[in-house]
Amino acid sequence: MTTNSEIERDPFQEIKGCLLMENDDEALPCLEELIRNWPAEDSCKPSMVLLTRDGCVPCEEEHQHHAAAIEAGIIEVVDINSPRGADIAEKNGIEWTPAVLIVDCENKVIGEESAPEESTQTASV
Repeated sequence: MTTNSEIERDPFQEIKGCLLMENDDEALPCLEELIRNWPAEDSCKPSMVLLTRDGCVPCEEEHQHHAAAIEAGIIEVVDINSPRGADIAEKNGIEWTPAVLIVDCENKVIGEESAPEESTQTASV
């Protein structure tokens, strides 16, 4: 059982709350708002990432779907074959694209402490 002191020590608790929303139309704006307003001085600021690859038609569709958030700098587009993309994929057991993820400053998906396969599915938006 999680205690109140453990919740207070979790800097990503609000993000996890957004991820628990069953409706993506509510979860995504919640996450975007948190990322937009995250304190700049935070040493481990989370980021929203759209993990893509060249020639991926669903990736292009996802890019169009999130165009406003990408343009506003809320969602960062990262190719899975780039150094950062490969790091995110390896650390979180991601083998497919597209994936919209919330990652911490160490490129670990925020939201689940379970096995990587499960966390990427539940922590993606």
